[in-house]
Amino acid sequence: MRVFKNKDSWIIDGYLDSSLVQEIKTIIQDNLSSLYKNKEGYSTTGKNAEQYWLIHQKNNFFVNDSRFYDFEREYKNQILNRIKAADLFDEKTKEDIDLNQHNAWSMIGEENSYHTMHCHNEGSFDGISTLVYLEVPGTNIEDEPENNLFLATYVGPKNSYYYENTPTLDINPEVGKLLIFPDWLPHGTYPQTKGIRQTFNIDYRIVPANNKEVPMDNLYGAQSNAR
Repeated sequence: MRVFKNKDSWIIDGYLDSSLVQEIKTIIQDNLSSLYKNKEGYSTTGKNAEQYWLIHQKNNFFVNDSRFYDFEREYKNQILNRIKAADLFDEKTKEDIDLNQHNAWSMIGEENSYHTMHCHNEGSFDGISTLVYLEVPGTNIEDEPENNLFLATYVGPKNSYYYENTPTLDINPEVGKLLIFPDWLPHGTYPQTKGIRQTFNIDYRIVPANNKEVPMDNLYGAQSNAR
């Protein structure tokens, strides 16, 4: 696991267990025809890019497959453990936080699809965005930006769009690669030149565990140098 920090911004970069990746992909595929979907959402553009929603709070859609909620519990635990291991909280706060699922979806993009710079939930609550790559183009090559994800790495909490010429961190997609970052962190993708790219995404609210009071400024105020 790698942790990138730059002022208030942070990104956790790691890998999800291959068995869990395959389980996620299977469940999405089994439900694909019944999932609520939208083509070319506010950030997803280009040829044949569609978002398939397993949970969509605004439209009151929740996938009717108990296997999703089984694997989501394990997925959430892995996310929570990584956040706690990344030194984003003080020791007391680590024990007092939990995650509640907000939205969950899978994005499937074909050649020439891309994501414009955007953030999730517009900082409307204290939360995180997560994604894991389920499929990437076979032509994907490290250090060639055509298929890369890019994330803004020097922004202030919940004020992400007020910064010009913001430095970005390019991350090369790989099957099983897991990324975790604040939901206000702007991110996008370059147009992919070939093949299929599929991700699984969940946004979580950060909530107090056992109704405890939690100072969230520890999460959104970590001052550290990028590395």
